[in-house]
Amino acid sequence: MNKNEIFAFMNSYPQPSVLTTTSGIMVYANSSYKSQFYCGVSNEEYSVIDNIIGMTNDPLIKANALYCKHLESVFLVNRQTCIKRELFFYKKYITLRTIIFLNEVEYILLLIVEEIKE
Repeated sequence: MNKNEIFAFMNSYPQPSVLTTTSGIMVYANSSYKSQFYCGVSNEEYSVIDNIIGMTNDPLIKANALYCKHLESVFLVNRQTCIKRELFFYKKYITLRTIIFLNEVEYILLLIVEEIKE
């Protein structure tokens, strides 16, 4: 698998997706992610989640982001693909996190889809 294949997959995925380093720094995000979650600031010193926490004054969004950060830290300990329910921006989402390798370097691929109410 190479970077172009991953980016093509992400661009074809109709829901938000983001590729980060294992320390949470954004490598790539599809347009759906950018329009729904991206805060407009890409800071290579801070993780995507920390940037969201720093950019908002809304306590609920900060709490949602902190929970997301917790899930990611547990994921990184186990290093196993996981599917979780998360709240963010007042909506419910199902997320899938998995480790992928590009040029023998680990990255986190996060796929996000809004949960359907039944």
